[in-house]
Amino acid sequence: MVGDLIRLKLAIQRHTVSWKRVLGLVAGVLGAAATWAAVFVAEPASRTDVLLLVLACWTAGWLVGPVLTSGAAMLRPEYFTLLPLARRGLGAGLLASAFAGVGGAVTTIAALALIPYALATATGGTAIASVAVALVGAVLLVVFLVALSRTVYALLGAAMRTHLGVELAAVQYGLLLSSMTAGWAIVRPVLESIPAFLRDGFGTVPARAALEWTPFGLPLRAVGEMAAGRPIPALGSLALLAGATAAVTTAAIVLLTPHVGARTARRRRRPLGGRVLTRARLLPASPLGAVVGKELRTWWRDPWRSLEVRSAIWFGVFIAIYGAIAGVPEIAGLAGAAVALTVALSGANLYGQDGTALWQLVVAESPATVRADVRGRQIAITVLFGLPALVLSAAMMAVTGIFTYAVPILAVLIALLGVGCGTALVMSVLGATPGVDPHRRVNATDAGENTAGIFAAFQLQLWATAPTSAMAATLTFAGDSLPAWFGAATLAVALVNAVAGAWLGGALATRRLAARLPETFAKLR
Repeated sequence: MVGDLIRLKLAIQRHTVSWKRVLGLVAGVLGAAATWAAVFVAEPASRTDVLLLVLACWTAGWLVGPVLTSGAAMLRPEYFTLLPLARRGLGAGLLASAFAGVGGAVTTIAALALIPYALATATGGTAIASVAVALVGAVLLVVFLVALSRTVYALLGAAMRTHLGVELAAVQYGLLLSSMTAGWAIVRPVLESIPAFLRDGFGTVPARAALEWTPFGLPLRAVGEMAAGRPIPALGSLALLAGATAAVTTAAIVLLTPHVGARTARRRRRPLGGRVLTRARLLPASPLGAVVGKELRTWWRDPWRSLEVRSAIWFGVFIAIYGAIAGVPEIAGLAGAAVALTVALSGANLYGQDGTALWQLVVAESPATVRADVRGRQIAITVLFGLPALVLSAAMMAVTGIFTYAVPILAVLIALLGVGCGTALVMSVLGATPGVDPHRRVNATDAGENTAGIFAAFQLQLWATAPTSAMAATLTFAGDSLPAWFGAATLAVALVNAVAGAWLGGALATRRLAARLPETFAKLR
């Protein structure tokens, strides 16, 4: 069975997008090369510290990578629910299949850098014993990393049925987005300190004492003990690593079994969105009001939609944190604009997130219902992302005291919200991508993958808001030399920019969806 599962995994990988396979291969090879280079480039006194940090990065990559990327190339336990297979045997087979592919191969190559490390640190006649310890440690480390990755992925899938799990996944996505956009604020000092780190290691920082007792540090500790002629502590370190590997492997096998229980946790209270929308009538009794109410409830109640909103908020929060670390409070003032920037990204596959629920629009198809569906989705996504963006902007300006930038920040925020909701609906119709149907979702990446659409939506949103961004930049950097009316003109341009982007995007999406609604439903089904 294991061989069949591995062949099935490789077949799925062959049918994934080619550029993703190439990108993963290049990144993995570069990471493995950097690991080997660390052994030879670092000074002898800091070699252990450098390799500790590199292995910590590999561990972080295995923890976060499968969560933040699509799980389309993974074998899901749900595929085998109806087959007459032993549950534990299936879990072991799925875990074994996780080693097949680029990830397992490049990690193995990187872990084998322990061998030249052992040769470099060995003294006297301990070279052969040190290499043997390094080889065993490398094998155990690879097994530990892959099993830990699958365990965390499965645990997050289970946690997605709870509010806490959604919040944890949102923190990871927000951290990734903020690191990609504002990570330079802390990456630059880190890059500048690389030569000193290669020379001195952690120095007086007590990081080594803590890291060497972690599972990724135990192989280095075992090699060091054996190289120093102390076989008992070396074997003890290997035994600790073997115990940790066995524990996480057992957990992965248990978790990699089909889940047949409730998909979400039972609610103990009525959702806030339901209370707000059903007390006094806030929405018109019309098709547009019905769609807005349905969308607001969906964004509040569906964990995968809620994940998008929470990720956007954490994105803004981490942008503010990066600004504080870099000592540039103006970056923190853009936290609200960062939330608004994710409108097009989060909504670029709205119909794909709904899955086969689109049949309700198909059976009630008419020009009025299609128009109401598109406009209602635009209003809902603008409200849900706009309110946190405004609150976060106000809070960051109050904390940092940069009230002089309030007008350009507000202008950019308005333009991004308007253009973003229009761009989101256009991409949702043009690039609707089927994912796991809502009632079958398990993991954080199950809502459908639309990488090209997300990237296109991001670019469209940036270019379509260029008039507002240009005036806001002018007001920011040359405000003292501009006439008093320029601030009001900037807000007026932003409002026109937002309304035009929302109207045009909604009109294009309505026309396209009305012309190809059955085909869109067939694609999602």
